[in-house]
Amino acid sequence: MPKKKKDSLKYGEARKRLEQILKDIEGSEVDVDDLSEMVKEAAELIQLCRKKLEKTRVEVEKVVGEIGLEEENGRDITEDACGSKAEDAEGEPVDEPF
Repeated sequence: MPKKKKDSLKYGEARKRLEQILKDIEGSEVDVDDLSEMVKEAAELIQLCRKKLEKTRVEVEKVVGEIGLEEENGRDITEDACGSKAEDAEGEPVDEPF
């Protein structure tokens, strides 16, 4: 995949490509030369995803700080507008929102 194309990938697209690379490596016999290229591509995609996640984390923290939610009357920012605690997909409480 050309570098310029990789830089313009959305997070979800990069993640899907990583999943496909993993599936290909796990599910079939891969030529050593192809394996090397696949691992290099995966490493680039991982770096891209980490960069995007960090950028998003910083932006979200900035917005939350700007609207004053991090210490709004001592309220935990993991609470929603109704005062309910944030939960993950399994319904477990989330300690750190970011």
